Formats: sequence, structure tokens, C-alpha cells
Amino acid sequence: METFEITFLGTNGSVAYNNGNRKKYGSNTLCIAIAVGDEVLLLDAGSGIQGLAVLEGYQRTNMNLLFTHYHADHIEGMLFCKDLFDPEKKFDIYGSDSDGADLRGILESYLSPSISPIGLEAFQADIRYHAIVAGDTIDLQSGVKVRTHMASHPGCSMAYRVEHEGKAYFCCSDIELGNHNEDDGLLEFMSGADLLVLDSFFDDGNVIPGWGHSSWRECAEWAGKAGAKRLALIHYSPNFSDKDIDEMQEKAREVFPNTFAAADYMKVDV
Repeated sequence: METFEITFLGTNGSVAYNNGNRKKYGSNTLCIAIAVGDEVLLLDAGSGIQGLAVLEGYQRTNMNLLFTHYHADHIEGMLFCKDLFDPEKKFDIYGSDSDGADLRGILESYLSPSISPIGLEAFQADIRYHAIVAGDTIDLQSGVKVRTHMASHPGCSMAYRVEHEGKAYFCCSDIELGNHNEDDGLLEFMSGADLLVLDSFFDDGNVIPGWGHSSWRECAEWAGKAGAKRLALIHYSPNFSDKDIDEMQEKAREVFPNTFAAADYMKVDV
């Protein structure tokens, strides 16, 4: 069996804020590294992507960066990713167009003089941009397959399912699960995942409609319905302390026993 390992480089939502009570779980914003077969996939480029430079076993000439969406906490680390400045590296970057702007245009608008000291032209890696739409399948080398599904989130968000040698990893870091209660397509898309990673920004009973996020209870209930083997909670409110997340994990386990709260630099085999 080939490698299928997940490293959570950033697990915090919205902003890389540490309230003084977040040491166990970390405060980097979203980035998940996946070593699968001969491929390395990066989901999002929040501040956690900086950790790629010191992450053993994830150094490849060819890298894949997949954006769920382009809110600041999922893109802010690009400027500080050393691999993007390495002329020996090749990056295939995937993401959907948004509000009439294409993938490259969206990245250029973020890394622009009014926001960033440098632009895309400063990156020295060989970068290829691939616009995708929900429902597309990305076929990578070594038989790795990445399927896509749209998620309910302001500005839209993409859910990804990575499949290899009979195993499946599903991630949707930003999703308002309450808007998918009648969505049999999403349930099928999650079905039977060996590892399900879901947005748990809110505590139970505190979900704010329209914000595009979910609670630990919704995550645990969907994991049970989908027949997932394990559930990882992610994208915590920056106001949560380590104690808050510990308690959230324990309460979620009462609904779906095989639940864990992801932490920055945690490694998990699929």
C-alpha cells in the first residue's frame, strides 16, 4: 500500500489569532498537506503553508495546490511559501472562477500593490493554472483521483474528495451544512470516506445563518449519515481556546465516536 498521509499545517478559521489560550491546537489558518502515492497536494494556502518548508516527506519537484475558495484565511500564506520562489519547483494550481474573475486574475488581485509588496511575477516556480468547476474530476499521476463538489459558503467553496487505491479522503473546510440537508449529492460525495474533514467553526446552538459555517454537532451527524470511518474537526473560531476545542471534541464523540479535533502539524494516515 502506498503512502496516504495527511498533515494539518493550519486548522484555525478566519484569522491567525492566538488568544493566549491556544497552544495545543495552534492558530495557523487553513492549509492541509496530503502525501498520496507520488503526489503532494496542498489544500488552501493560509498561513499554515509556511510549514511546508520544514515538513519532512513532502518535498517534491511537482506540487499541486487546490483552493477551496479565496477568502483571506485561505490565501494569505502564498506570499510566504518558499517553494513558490524555487525555480526548480513546478506547481499545478486548481480553483474555480469567482464573480466573473478567473483563477489567475483572482490571485493577481490579491497579490497586488494595494495589498501586497510583490505580485505573482515574483514567484520563480513553474506555475500552471487550471480553472475547475464543481463536478470536475482531476486525474493525477499514480492513479490519484480528485473529485469536486460545490459547498454552501459566501462566494462559493469547493469540497474535494481525494481517492487512491480504494481509500478516500474528503475535505470541506468552509461549508454551511444546514443548507445541504436535502442535498443527497453531497451525502453521496462524502459516503464511505476513510477520513472526513469538516468545518466546525461554531459551537452547538450558535450557528449564524448566512456565515457559511457549521457546528461540531452538524459535522458529527453528517459523518454518521455518510458512513465515514473517522471525522476530523477543523476551521475553529479564532475565539476558541484549547479547552473549548477539547470540550467540542468530547461532545462530538458522543454523536460520532471516531472524532478528533485536528491540530497544527498533526499527521494522520488515511
